[in-house]
Amino acid sequence: MNFNFATPRSLSALAMAAALVAAPLAASAAGTSSDGAHRMHKAGHHFKRHHAGFAHHGAARAWRALDLTQDQQDQIFKIRHDQAQAFYDGKKALRAAHGALRDVSRADSFDAAKAQQAADALGQAQARMTLLRVQTRAQIQAVLTAEQRQKLADMRSHKRADKPAKS
Repeated sequence: MNFNFATPRSLSALAMAAALVAAPLAASAAGTSSDGAHRMHKAGHHFKRHHAGFAHHGAARAWRALDLTQDQQDQIFKIRHDQAQAFYDGKKALRAAHGALRDVSRADSFDAAKAQQAADALGQAQARMTLLRVQTRAQIQAVLTAEQRQKLADMRSHKRADKPAKS
């Protein structure tokens, strides 16, 4: 038996196999940066998808299910775009507050005043983000028709009913 491994077909198959093996390795090597972008990507948090408080992956599906007009889509895009910087700043404040609280908890000696200050900062950052989400949702709800709002409410209640109860 004489095997000729240098045929164009076998070389292209070998190249394809090498690419399939190398791609995950290259991706993991590229993702070892020390910046937060890798952590955010790895955790599935993409600014494009989440920049306006719609953190659920099904949000795009929900918007499609509502049969939005082009004008409604444009208005919702503008609302989300206008809020993007505020959400970015809020998430940055949350990360900083979590970091400060973590640092206080890891200190050699516990300082109750610093812990209270860090906890208050975290609470305020969470409150600002919650308010921003509620305001954005209200602005978007105002763009929808009564039928679309009802359909969205039905989808949300159906989603909640599908979730297992927390124990």
